[in-house]
Amino acid sequence: MGRGVRLLMKVPAVRRVMLRLWNLEDGLAKQQAALNALESHRGQLSAEQSNQQERLAQLSDLVQIQRTQIEWLIQNQQAEINELMAQQAQPAVREAAQSMQSQINGLIAQIDRLVADGDRYSAGLAEVSQHLPPAHRMNLEAALHGQQLQLGALNSTITAQQMQLAALNDIVRQMTAAPASAPAAVVKAAEVNRSEQPARRAVQPYTFEQLLNREVESLGLDLVFNIHIPKAAGNTVNALFRQLGFVPVPLDMNTNDFFATIREDRWFEGYAAPPPRDAYLMTGHMRLDQPMFRRLWMPHMIVSVLRDPVERMLSNYNFTLRRPANPWHDEVVNKGMSFVEYSSRMLDAIGPQYSFFDETGKGVFARTGNATVEDCLANLLTKVSFYGLSERFDEFAALTGYLLGRAKILAIAPANVTSEIKDLTGLPLKTELTAEERDGLGTVMKDDIWFYQEAVKEYERRMADHRLQAVLSSVLPLIKSSREAMSEILTLRDPAEPGRRAFRRQNDD
Repeated sequence: MGRGVRLLMKVPAVRRVMLRLWNLEDGLAKQQAALNALESHRGQLSAEQSNQQERLAQLSDLVQIQRTQIEWLIQNQQAEINELMAQQAQPAVREAAQSMQSQINGLIAQIDRLVADGDRYSAGLAEVSQHLPPAHRMNLEAALHGQQLQLGALNSTITAQQMQLAALNDIVRQMTAAPASAPAAVVKAAEVNRSEQPARRAVQPYTFEQLLNREVESLGLDLVFNIHIPKAAGNTVNALFRQLGFVPVPLDMNTNDFFATIREDRWFEGYAAPPPRDAYLMTGHMRLDQPMFRRLWMPHMIVSVLRDPVERMLSNYNFTLRRPANPWHDEVVNKGMSFVEYSSRMLDAIGPQYSFFDETGKGVFARTGNATVEDCLANLLTKVSFYGLSERFDEFAALTGYLLGRAKILAIAPANVTSEIKDLTGLPLKTELTAEERDGLGTVMKDDIWFYQEAVKEYERRMADHRLQAVLSSVLPLIKSSREAMSEILTLRDPAEPGRRAFRRQNDD
Protein backbone atom coordinates (compact mmCIF):
# COMPACT_ATOMS: atom_id res chain seq x y z
CA MET A 1 0.00 0.00 0.00
CA GLY A 2 2.91 2.32 0.82
CA ARG A 3 4.28 2.05 -2.70
CA GLY A 4 0.80 2.51 -4.17
CA VAL A 5 0.28 5.74 -2.20
CA ARG A 6 3.65 7.06 -3.31
CA LEU A 7 2.85 6.38 -6.95
CA LEU A 8 -0.69 7.74 -6.71
CA MET A 9 0.73 11.02 -5.41
CA LYS A 10 1.76 11.79 -8.99
CA VAL A 11 -1.91 11.93 -10.02
CA PRO A 12 -3.19 15.54 -9.76
CA ALA A 13 -6.55 14.51 -8.28
CA VAL A 14 -4.87 12.49 -5.57
CA ARG A 15 -2.47 15.34 -4.91
CA ARG A 16 -5.40 17.67 -4.28
CA VAL A 17 -6.97 15.20 -1.89
CA MET A 18 -3.73 14.90 0.03
CA LEU A 19 -3.51 18.68 0.35
CA ARG A 20 -6.87 18.61 2.06
CA LEU A 21 -5.70 15.82 4.32
CA TRP A 22 -2.73 17.86 5.45
CA ASN A 23 -5.17 20.40 6.85
CA LEU A 24 -6.24 17.74 9.31
CA GLU A 25 -2.79 17.64 10.95
CA ASP A 26 -3.99 19.72 13.92
CA GLY A 27 -6.82 17.30 14.54
CA LEU A 28 -4.47 14.35 14.35
CA ALA A 29 -2.21 15.93 16.95
CA LYS A 30 -5.15 16.10 19.36
CA GLN A 31 -5.82 12.44 18.76
CA GLN A 32 -2.33 11.51 19.92
CA ALA A 33 -3.49 11.46 23.52
CA ALA A 34 -6.27 9.08 22.58
CA LEU A 35 -3.79 6.84 20.78
CA ASN A 36 -1.71 6.59 23.95
CA ALA A 37 -4.79 5.32 25.76
CA LEU A 38 -5.19 2.62 23.13
CA GLU A 39 -2.04 0.93 24.42
CA SER A 40 -4.11 -0.72 27.13
CA HIS A 41 -6.39 -2.23 24.47
CA ARG A 42 -3.67 -3.98 22.52
CA GLY A 43 -5.43 -7.29 22.88
CA GLN A 44 -8.49 -5.89 21.16
CA LEU A 45 -6.37 -4.40 18.37
CA SER A 46 -4.60 -7.73 17.92
CA ALA A 47 -7.98 -9.35 17.43
CA GLU A 48 -8.87 -6.72 14.85
CA GLN A 49 -5.55 -7.33 13.12
CA SER A 50 -6.33 -11.05 13.00
CA ASN A 51 -9.69 -10.28 11.43
CA GLN A 52 -7.99 -8.16 8.81
CA GLN A 53 -5.54 -10.94 8.04
CA GLU A 54 -8.46 -13.34 7.68
CA ARG A 55 -10.09 -10.94 5.23
CA LEU A 56 -6.85 -10.67 3.28
CA ALA A 57 -6.63 -14.46 3.22
CA GLN A 58 -10.19 -14.58 1.85
CA LEU A 59 -9.24 -12.06 -0.82
CA SER A 60 -6.20 -14.18 -1.69
CA ASP A 61 -8.45 -17.22 -2.08
CA LEU A 62 -10.71 -15.25 -4.39
CA VAL A 63 -7.73 -14.16 -6.46
CA GLN A 64 -6.54 -17.76 -6.72
CA ILE A 65 -9.98 -18.91 -7.84
CA GLN A 66 -10.06 -16.10 -10.38
CA ARG A 67 -6.65 -17.07 -11.72
CA THR A 68 -7.74 -20.68 -12.12
CA GLN A 69 -10.85 -19.60 -13.98
CA ILE A 70 -8.89 -17.38 -16.32
CA GLU A 71 -6.34 -20.12 -17.08
CA TRP A 72 -9.20 -22.48 -17.82
CA LEU A 73 -10.82 -19.87 -20.04
CA ILE A 74 -7.62 -19.31 -22.02
CA GLN A 75 -7.25 -23.02 -22.73
CA ASN A 76 -10.87 -23.43 -23.74
CA GLN A 77 -10.91 -20.31 -25.90
CA GLN A 78 -7.90 -21.47 -27.87
CA ALA A 79 -9.47 -24.89 -28.41
CA GLU A 80 -12.75 -23.28 -29.49
CA ILE A 81 -11.05 -20.94 -31.95
CA ASN A 82 -9.08 -23.81 -33.51
CA GLU A 83 -12.24 -25.86 -33.89
CA LEU A 84 -14.13 -22.95 -35.41
CA MET A 85 -11.41 -22.36 -37.95
CA ALA A 86 -11.68 -25.97 -39.08
CA GLN A 87 -15.46 -25.85 -39.40
CA GLN A 88 -15.61 -22.43 -41.14
CA ALA A 89 -19.25 -22.18 -40.11
CA GLN A 90 -20.71 -18.71 -39.72
CA PRO A 91 -23.42 -19.56 -37.13
CA ALA A 92 -20.94 -21.46 -34.98
CA VAL A 93 -18.45 -18.63 -35.04
CA ARG A 94 -21.11 -16.09 -34.14
CA GLU A 95 -22.42 -18.25 -31.31
CA ALA A 96 -18.88 -18.81 -30.01
CA ALA A 97 -18.23 -15.08 -30.04
CA GLN A 98 -21.39 -14.46 -28.04
CA SER A 99 -20.44 -17.18 -25.57
CA MET A 100 -16.95 -15.77 -25.15
CA GLN A 101 -18.42 -12.29 -24.63
CA SER A 102 -20.66 -13.62 -21.87
CA GLN A 103 -17.74 -15.38 -20.21
CA ILE A 104 -15.58 -12.27 -20.34
CA ASN A 105 -18.40 -10.10 -19.01
CA GLY A 106 -18.74 -12.50 -16.10
CA LEU A 107 -15.01 -12.35 -15.43
CA ILE A 108 -15.03 -8.57 -15.55
CA ALA A 109 -17.88 -8.51 -13.03
CA GLN A 110 -15.88 -10.80 -10.75
CA ILE A 111 -12.84 -8.57 -11.10
CA ASP A 112 -14.96 -5.54 -10.21
CA ARG A 113 -16.19 -7.33 -7.10
CA LEU A 114 -12.64 -8.24 -6.13
CA VAL A 115 -11.51 -4.66 -6.61
CA ALA A 116 -14.42 -3.42 -4.51
CA ASP A 117 -13.54 -5.95 -1.81
CA GLY A 118 -9.92 -4.85 -1.99
CA ASP A 119 -10.94 -1.19 -1.60
CA ARG A 120 -13.13 -2.05 1.37
CA TYR A 121 -10.36 -4.05 3.00
CA SER A 122 -7.94 -1.21 2.26
CA ALA A 123 -10.19 1.25 4.06
CA GLY A 124 -10.51 -1.08 7.02
CA LEU A 125 -6.80 -1.71 7.06
CA ALA A 126 -6.06 2.00 6.98
CA GLU A 127 -8.32 2.58 9.99
CA VAL A 128 -6.83 -0.26 12.02
CA SER A 129 -3.23 0.37 10.96
CA GLN A 130 -3.30 3.86 12.49
CA HIS A 131 -3.23 2.19 15.87
CA LEU A 132 -0.71 -0.57 15.14
CA PRO A 133 3.03 -0.57 15.70
CA PRO A 134 5.01 0.34 12.53
CA ALA A 135 6.25 -3.24 11.98
CA HIS A 136 2.69 -4.66 12.04
CA ARG A 137 1.46 -1.85 9.82
CA MET A 138 4.16 -2.50 7.20
CA ASN A 139 3.36 -6.24 7.18
CA LEU A 140 -0.31 -5.56 6.52
CA GLU A 141 0.52 -2.99 3.85
CA ALA A 142 2.84 -5.46 2.11
CA ALA A 143 0.16 -8.16 2.16
CA LEU A 144 -2.48 -5.86 0.69
CA HIS A 145 -0.03 -4.56 -1.92
CA GLY A 146 0.56 -8.12 -3.04
CA GLN A 147 -3.17 -8.61 -3.51
CA GLN A 148 -3.35 -5.38 -5.52
CA LEU A 149 -0.57 -6.57 -7.81
CA GLN A 150 -2.44 -9.83 -8.36
CA LEU A 151 -5.60 -7.92 -9.22
CA GLY A 152 -3.60 -5.83 -11.69
CA ALA A 153 -2.35 -9.00 -13.34
CA LEU A 154 -5.91 -10.33 -13.58
CA ASN A 155 -7.05 -7.10 -15.21
CA SER A 156 -4.25 -7.42 -17.77
CA THR A 157 -5.37 -10.98 -18.52
CA ILE A 158 -8.94 -9.80 -19.02
CA THR A 159 -7.63 -7.20 -21.49
CA ALA A 160 -5.90 -9.96 -23.43
CA GLN A 161 -9.14 -11.96 -23.53
CA GLN A 162 -11.01 -8.94 -24.85
CA MET A 163 -8.43 -8.59 -27.62
CA GLN A 164 -9.00 -12.23 -28.58
CA LEU A 165 -12.74 -11.61 -28.65
CA ALA A 166 -12.26 -8.56 -30.90
CA ALA A 167 -10.25 -10.73 -33.28
CA LEU A 168 -13.01 -13.35 -33.33
CA ASN A 169 -15.61 -10.68 -34.03
CA ASP A 170 -13.53 -9.57 -36.98
CA ILE A 171 -13.64 -13.16 -38.24
CA VAL A 172 -17.42 -13.13 -37.97
CA ARG A 173 -17.67 -9.92 -39.98
CA GLN A 174 -15.34 -11.21 -42.68
CA MET A 175 -17.14 -14.55 -42.95
CA THR A 176 -20.48 -12.77 -43.21
CA ALA A 177 -19.24 -10.51 -45.99
CA ALA A 178 -17.30 -13.18 -47.92
CA PRO A 179 -19.01 -15.32 -50.60
CA ALA A 180 -19.98 -18.81 -49.48
CA SER A 181 -17.98 -20.24 -52.37
CA ALA A 182 -14.67 -18.89 -51.10
CA PRO A 183 -13.87 -20.77 -47.85
CA ALA A 184 -10.12 -20.61 -48.47
CA ALA A 185 -10.16 -16.81 -48.38
CA VAL A 186 -12.17 -16.90 -45.17
CA VAL A 187 -9.67 -19.23 -43.53
CA LYS A 188 -6.79 -17.02 -44.61
CA ALA A 189 -8.45 -13.89 -43.20
CA ALA A 190 -9.27 -15.73 -40.00
CA GLU A 191 -5.69 -16.83 -39.57
CA VAL A 192 -4.53 -13.23 -39.89
CA ASN A 193 -6.96 -12.11 -37.19
CA ARG A 194 -6.26 -15.06 -34.92
CA SER A 195 -2.64 -14.01 -34.76
CA GLU A 196 -3.74 -10.88 -32.85
CA GLN A 197 -3.04 -8.46 -35.64
CA PRO A 198 -0.35 -7.45 -36.17
CA ALA A 199 1.70 -10.45 -35.00
CA ARG A 200 5.30 -10.03 -36.01
CA ARG A 201 8.67 -10.92 -34.62
CA ALA A 202 9.79 -8.59 -31.83
CA VAL A 203 12.76 -6.38 -32.69
CA GLN A 204 15.47 -4.76 -30.62
CA PRO A 205 15.46 -0.98 -30.14
CA TYR A 206 17.73 1.21 -32.20
CA THR A 207 21.27 1.33 -30.83
CA PHE A 208 23.22 4.48 -30.14
CA GLU A 209 25.50 3.76 -33.11
CA GLN A 210 22.53 3.32 -35.47
CA LEU A 211 21.07 6.61 -34.34
CA LEU A 212 24.36 8.45 -34.62
CA ASN A 213 25.06 7.01 -38.08
CA ARG A 214 21.50 7.77 -39.30
CA GLU A 215 20.69 4.10 -39.89
CA VAL A 216 17.04 4.71 -39.04
CA GLU A 217 13.72 5.43 -40.72
CA SER A 218 14.18 8.24 -43.21
CA LEU A 219 10.91 9.92 -42.20
CA GLY A 220 11.74 10.10 -38.53
CA LEU A 221 11.59 8.23 -35.23
CA ASP A 222 8.15 8.19 -33.67
CA LEU A 223 8.14 5.68 -30.81
CA VAL A 224 10.20 6.18 -27.66
CA PHE A 225 10.12 4.44 -24.27
CA ASN A 226 11.37 6.40 -21.28
CA ILE A 227 12.57 4.28 -18.35
CA HIS A 228 11.82 6.80 -15.63
CA ILE A 229 14.09 6.06 -12.68
CA PRO A 230 12.52 7.64 -9.58
CA LYS A 231 14.06 11.02 -8.68
CA ALA A 232 16.24 11.12 -11.83
CA ALA A 233 14.75 13.92 -13.99
CA GLY A 234 12.06 11.69 -15.50
CA ASN A 235 9.44 14.44 -15.47
CA THR A 236 11.85 16.80 -17.22
CA VAL A 237 12.42 14.12 -19.87
CA ASN A 238 8.65 13.95 -20.39
CA ALA A 239 8.50 17.73 -20.79
CA LEU A 240 11.31 17.63 -23.35
CA PHE A 241 9.58 15.02 -25.49
CA ARG A 242 6.26 16.86 -25.28
CA GLN A 243 8.02 19.91 -26.65
CA LEU A 244 9.54 17.75 -29.40
CA GLY A 245 6.05 16.77 -30.53
CA PHE A 246 5.59 13.41 -28.80
CA VAL A 247 2.33 12.41 -27.12
CA PRO A 248 3.15 11.04 -23.62
CA VAL A 249 1.39 7.79 -22.73
CA PRO A 250 2.03 7.11 -19.01
CA LEU A 251 2.32 3.63 -17.56
CA ASP A 252 -0.62 2.85 -15.27
CA MET A 253 1.08 1.46 -12.16
CA ASN A 254 -2.12 -0.28 -11.02
CA THR A 255 -2.58 -2.33 -14.19
CA ASN A 256 1.05 -2.24 -15.40
CA ASP A 257 -0.36 -1.20 -18.76
CA PHE A 258 -0.14 1.76 -21.15
CA PHE A 259 -3.57 1.36 -22.71
CA ALA A 260 -6.09 2.90 -20.34
CA THR A 261 -7.26 5.38 -23.00
CA ILE A 262 -5.97 3.76 -26.21
CA ARG A 263 -7.01 0.38 -27.56
CA GLU A 264 -3.86 -1.69 -27.64
CA ASP A 265 -4.72 -3.60 -30.82
CA ARG A 266 -5.58 -0.37 -32.67
CA TRP A 267 -2.40 1.23 -31.44
CA PHE A 268 -0.33 -1.64 -32.80
CA GLU A 269 -2.25 -1.59 -36.08
CA GLY A 270 -1.32 2.06 -36.55
CA TYR A 271 2.31 1.09 -36.94
CA ALA A 272 1.49 -1.09 -39.95
CA ALA A 273 1.08 2.16 -41.90
CA PRO A 274 4.20 3.88 -43.24
CA PRO A 275 5.49 7.04 -41.54
CA PRO A 276 4.88 9.83 -40.89
CA ARG A 277 2.71 8.78 -37.93
CA ASP A 278 1.80 10.22 -34.57
CA ALA A 279 4.82 10.19 -32.24
CA TYR A 280 4.38 8.54 -28.84
CA LEU A 281 6.45 8.59 -25.66
CA MET A 282 5.62 5.59 -23.49
CA THR A 283 6.87 6.63 -20.08
CA GLY A 284 6.84 5.42 -16.48
CA HIS A 285 8.66 3.64 -13.67
CA MET A 286 9.30 0.50 -15.70
CA ARG A 287 12.25 -1.85 -15.98
CA LEU A 288 13.67 -3.66 -18.97
CA ASP A 289 11.54 -6.66 -17.99
CA GLN A 290 8.36 -4.71 -18.90
CA PRO A 291 6.27 -7.19 -21.00
CA MET A 292 5.70 -4.56 -23.68
CA PHE A 293 9.33 -4.80 -24.78
CA ARG A 294 8.84 -8.44 -25.80
CA ARG A 295 6.02 -7.53 -28.21
CA LEU A 296 7.43 -4.55 -30.11
CA TRP A 297 7.84 -5.41 -33.77
CA MET A 298 8.03 -1.79 -34.94
CA PRO A 299 11.16 0.45 -34.86
CA HIS A 300 11.53 2.09 -31.48
CA MET A 301 13.97 3.58 -29.02
CA ILE A 302 14.51 3.23 -25.28
CA VAL A 303 15.96 6.16 -23.36
CA SER A 304 16.66 6.91 -19.72
CA VAL A 305 18.42 9.44 -17.50
CA LEU A 306 20.74 8.36 -14.69
CA ARG A 307 21.58 10.25 -11.54
CA ASP A 308 24.41 10.10 -9.06
CA PRO A 309 23.22 7.46 -6.56
CA VAL A 310 24.00 9.55 -3.49
CA GLU A 311 22.27 12.63 -4.89
CA ARG A 312 19.29 10.49 -5.93
CA MET A 313 18.97 9.07 -2.43
CA LEU A 314 19.16 12.57 -0.94
CA SER A 315 16.33 13.59 -3.24
CA ASN A 316 14.27 10.57 -2.15
CA TYR A 317 14.94 11.41 1.49
CA ASN A 318 13.86 15.05 1.10
CA PHE A 319 10.73 14.01 -0.80
CA THR A 320 9.84 11.71 2.10
CA LEU A 321 10.60 14.53 4.55
CA ARG A 322 8.04 16.75 2.83
CA ARG A 323 5.38 14.10 2.14
CA PRO A 324 3.47 12.87 5.24
CA ALA A 325 1.94 10.06 3.17
CA ASN A 326 5.31 8.64 2.14
CA PRO A 327 6.64 5.45 3.75
CA TRP A 328 8.95 6.12 6.70
CA HIS A 329 7.91 9.79 6.92
CA ASP A 330 7.00 9.41 10.58
CA GLU A 331 10.16 7.41 11.28
CA VAL A 332 12.32 10.12 9.67
CA VAL A 333 10.52 13.14 11.16
CA ASN A 334 9.60 11.91 14.62
CA LYS A 335 11.56 8.77 15.42
CA GLY A 336 15.09 9.63 14.41
CA MET A 337 15.58 7.18 11.52
CA SER A 338 19.09 7.78 10.19
CA PHE A 339 19.76 8.67 6.59
CA VAL A 340 21.74 5.47 6.06
CA GLU A 341 18.93 3.32 7.47
CA TYR A 342 16.42 5.16 5.30
CA SER A 343 18.61 4.52 2.25
CA SER A 344 18.81 0.82 3.09
CA ARG A 345 15.01 0.63 3.41
CA MET A 346 14.54 2.38 0.05
CA LEU A 347 16.95 0.04 -1.71
CA ASP A 348 15.14 -2.98 -0.29
CA ALA A 349 11.73 -1.64 -1.28
CA ILE A 350 12.39 -0.24 -4.77
CA GLY A 351 15.80 -1.55 -5.71
CA PRO A 352 18.96 0.29 -6.74
CA GLN A 353 19.20 2.38 -9.88
CA TYR A 354 20.86 -0.38 -11.86
CA SER A 355 17.94 -2.75 -11.21
CA PHE A 356 15.83 -0.77 -13.67
CA PHE A 357 17.95 -2.35 -16.40
CA ASP A 358 17.30 -5.90 -15.23
CA GLU A 359 15.29 -7.89 -17.80
CA THR A 360 14.95 -11.10 -15.75
CA GLY A 361 12.01 -10.09 -13.55
CA LYS A 362 8.23 -10.40 -13.81
CA GLY A 363 7.67 -7.00 -15.37
CA VAL A 364 6.15 -5.21 -12.37
CA PHE A 365 7.34 -2.18 -10.44
CA ALA A 366 8.59 -4.24 -7.52
CA ARG A 367 12.08 -5.60 -8.08
CA THR A 368 11.67 -9.26 -9.04
CA GLY A 369 14.75 -9.92 -11.22
CA ASN A 370 18.08 -11.39 -10.19
CA ALA A 371 20.52 -9.98 -12.74
CA THR A 372 23.92 -8.91 -11.45
CA VAL A 373 25.07 -5.32 -11.56
CA GLU A 374 27.44 -6.29 -14.40
CA ASP A 375 24.52 -7.73 -16.40
CA CYS A 376 22.49 -4.58 -15.84
CA LEU A 377 25.37 -2.41 -17.04
CA ALA A 378 25.65 -4.53 -20.19
CA ASN A 379 21.90 -4.12 -20.77
CA LEU A 380 22.16 -0.35 -20.35
CA LEU A 381 24.91 -0.16 -22.97
CA THR A 382 23.34 -2.53 -25.51
CA LYS A 383 19.57 -2.50 -24.98
CA VAL A 384 18.97 1.17 -24.20
CA SER A 385 19.26 3.38 -27.27
CA PHE A 386 20.91 6.21 -25.38
CA TYR A 387 20.91 7.69 -21.91
CA GLY A 388 21.81 10.95 -20.22
CA LEU A 389 22.91 12.22 -16.83
CA SER A 390 20.54 14.37 -14.82
CA GLU A 391 23.42 16.61 -13.72
CA ARG A 392 24.06 17.35 -17.42
CA PHE A 393 20.53 17.51 -18.73
CA ASP A 394 21.31 20.21 -21.28
CA GLU A 395 23.54 17.70 -23.06
CA PHE A 396 20.74 15.12 -23.01
CA ALA A 397 18.34 17.66 -24.56
CA ALA A 398 20.82 18.52 -27.31
CA LEU A 399 21.65 14.85 -27.91
CA THR A 400 17.96 13.93 -28.13
CA GLY A 401 17.19 16.69 -30.58
CA TYR A 402 20.19 15.81 -32.76
CA LEU A 403 19.57 12.06 -32.89
CA LEU A 404 15.83 12.47 -33.53
CA GLY A 405 16.15 15.37 -35.95
CA ARG A 406 13.89 17.61 -33.87
CA ALA A 407 15.02 21.11 -32.99
CA LYS A 408 12.61 22.30 -30.26
CA ILE A 409 15.01 21.72 -27.40
CA LEU A 410 15.18 25.18 -25.81
CA ALA A 411 13.61 26.46 -22.58
CA ILE A 412 12.99 23.11 -20.88
CA ALA A 413 12.55 24.15 -17.26
CA PRO A 414 13.87 21.48 -14.86
CA ALA A 415 11.07 19.96 -12.81
CA ASN A 416 11.69 19.72 -9.06
CA VAL A 417 8.69 18.12 -7.41
CA THR A 418 10.06 18.37 -3.87
CA SER A 419 10.62 22.12 -4.08
CA GLU A 420 6.94 22.62 -4.92
CA ILE A 421 5.70 20.79 -1.81
CA LYS A 422 4.60 22.93 1.13
CA ASP A 423 6.77 22.41 4.21
CA LEU A 424 4.55 21.12 7.01
CA THR A 425 7.31 19.91 9.33
CA GLY A 426 9.56 22.94 9.72
CA LEU A 427 12.59 20.72 9.14
CA PRO A 428 15.24 21.84 6.63
CA LEU A 429 15.96 19.73 3.57
CA LYS A 430 19.08 17.62 3.80
CA THR A 431 21.82 18.92 1.51
CA GLU A 432 25.04 17.49 2.92
CA LEU A 433 26.31 14.19 4.32
CA THR A 434 28.60 13.60 7.26
CA ALA A 435 31.72 11.52 6.81
CA GLU A 436 30.03 8.70 8.71
CA GLU A 437 26.99 8.83 6.41
CA ARG A 438 29.20 8.74 3.32
CA ASP A 439 31.00 5.69 4.66
CA GLY A 440 27.69 4.00 5.41
CA LEU A 441 26.33 4.73 1.93
CA GLY A 442 29.57 3.48 0.40
CA THR A 443 28.76 0.09 1.88
CA VAL A 444 24.99 0.05 1.32
CA MET A 445 25.19 1.40 -2.24
CA LYS A 446 28.49 -0.06 -3.38
CA ASP A 447 27.12 -1.76 -6.51
CA ASP A 448 24.94 1.17 -7.49
CA ILE A 449 27.86 3.58 -7.20
CA TRP A 450 30.05 1.29 -9.35
CA PHE A 451 27.27 1.01 -11.95
CA TYR A 452 26.93 4.77 -12.20
CA GLN A 453 30.68 5.37 -12.45
CA GLU A 454 31.00 2.84 -15.29
CA ALA A 455 27.98 4.33 -17.06
CA VAL A 456 29.58 7.79 -16.85
CA LYS A 457 32.77 6.45 -18.46
CA GLU A 458 30.83 5.09 -21.44
CA TYR A 459 28.79 8.29 -21.61
CA GLU A 460 31.98 10.35 -21.86
CA ARG A 461 33.29 8.07 -24.61
CA ARG A 462 30.12 8.48 -26.64
CA MET A 463 29.95 12.23 -26.20
CA ALA A 464 33.55 12.56 -27.40
CA ASP A 465 32.42 11.76 -30.96
CA HIS A 466 33.51 14.63 -33.22
CA ARG A 467 29.99 15.09 -34.63
CA LEU A 468 28.45 15.48 -31.19
CA GLN A 469 31.23 17.75 -30.03
CA ALA A 470 30.62 20.05 -32.98
CA VAL A 471 26.87 20.19 -32.23
CA LEU A 472 27.26 20.60 -28.47
CA SER A 473 29.81 23.41 -28.77
CA SER A 474 27.25 25.47 -30.68
CA VAL A 475 24.03 24.39 -29.00
CA LEU A 476 24.88 24.22 -25.28
CA PRO A 477 25.46 28.00 -24.92
CA LEU A 478 22.06 28.60 -26.56
CA ILE A 479 20.34 26.13 -24.23
CA LYS A 480 22.00 27.73 -21.20
CA SER A 481 20.93 31.20 -22.29
CA SER A 482 17.39 30.00 -22.94
CA ARG A 483 17.19 28.27 -19.57
CA GLU A 484 18.44 31.39 -17.76
CA ALA A 485 15.83 33.49 -19.55
CA MET A 486 13.11 31.01 -18.62
CA SER A 487 14.29 30.99 -15.01
CA GLU A 488 14.10 34.77 -14.91
CA ILE A 489 10.55 34.67 -16.27
CA LEU A 490 9.47 32.05 -13.75
CA THR A 491 10.83 34.04 -10.79
CA LEU A 492 9.49 37.43 -11.93
CA ARG A 493 7.28 38.96 -9.22
CA ASP A 494 3.77 40.15 -9.99
CA PRO A 495 3.73 44.00 -9.97
CA ALA A 496 0.11 43.95 -8.83
CA GLU A 497 0.87 41.53 -5.99
CA PRO A 498 4.60 41.38 -5.17
CA GLY A 499 4.10 38.48 -2.79
CA ARG A 500 3.50 36.06 -5.65
CA ARG A 501 5.15 35.18 -8.94
CA ALA A 502 3.80 36.78 -12.08
CA PHE A 503 3.58 33.64 -14.20
CA ARG A 504 2.01 31.26 -11.70
CA ARG A 505 -1.57 30.23 -11.20
CA GLN A 506 -3.30 31.76 -8.22
CA ASN A 507 -3.25 28.59 -6.09
CA ASP A 508 0.36 27.62 -6.89
CA ASP A 509 2.07 30.06 -4.51
